[in-house]
This record gives sequence, structure tokens and C-alpha cells, in this order.
Amino acid sequence: MIDAYSDTWRDLAAKANETINACRDRLEVNDQHWGESQFLRGKIAALREVLALAKPVVISNTASKPEKLRPRDRSGI
Repeated sequence: MIDAYSDTWRDLAAKANETINACRDRLEVNDQHWGESQFLRGKIAALREVLALAKPVVISNTASKPEKLRPRDRSGI
């Protein structure tokens, strides 16, 4: 679990947002080739996924057991 309020995470989030903005600015320039634009898009997507790690996850209560927890017939028949 990530502590979204720690100094380390805040520094990481600030650097990630700074890099995302720099990549976005670079994407708006017309002089890069296709491979570079795809690399920048992938870098932005990866940094957004890292930033999403600190977001809380909503857990809903289900009435039935998940498939992994249900008893299975292991008789071999």
C-alpha cells in the first residue's frame, strides 16, 4: 500500500507530473517521428499508471463467494 501523504510520494508525484507535462509539450511539436511520438505516449501512460497506485480502490461487498473460494469437487469422478 502506498502512503499518498508521505514526502517521498509527493516528490515522486510532482516529478511524474512534471515529466508528463514535458512529454505532452514535446508531443505538440511537429518535428518528431512516429516512433518518438509512440514512446512519449507510452511514457505518459506508464507515469499515469504509477500515479494511479495511490488512488483508493472501492471494494464492493458481494453476496456470493468468488470462484476461487468456492468448494470444488475433488473426487475425480
